[in-house]
Amino acid sequence: MARTLDQILASEKPEVVAKAQKAASEMLLNIHLAELRERMNLTQGDIAAALGIKQPTVSDMEQPGRDLRLSSLKRYVEASGGKLRLDVELPDGTHYGFSV
Repeated sequence: MARTLDQILASEKPEVVAKAQKAASEMLLNIHLAELRERMNLTQGDIAAALGIKQPTVSDMEQPGRDLRLSSLKRYVEASGGKLRLDVELPDGTHYGFSV
C-alpha cells in the first residue's frame, strides 16, 4: 500500500523536513511571480520596463531559490498592476493582514 505524504514526512528527521519545506516555500514564491505576470498578460519585458530594469533581471527574480527583498516583491507586484498585502498567521491560528 502506498504511503501518504504525511506518513513519509513523519518518518523523516525534523531537520530534513524543515529544509524541504523551506526550499518548497521559496520555489512557490518564484513560481507565483511568473504566474502573476502571465495572469496579467504581461511579458518579462513589460515588467522590466515598468521597473526600469533589464529583462534578464526580471527573469532572475522569477528563478527558484531567489531570495527577494520585500521591497523588490512590492515593486514587482505593483508593476503587474497589483497591490501587495501580507497575511501573517499567528501561533494561535489567527491571521493579521496588512498592506505593504
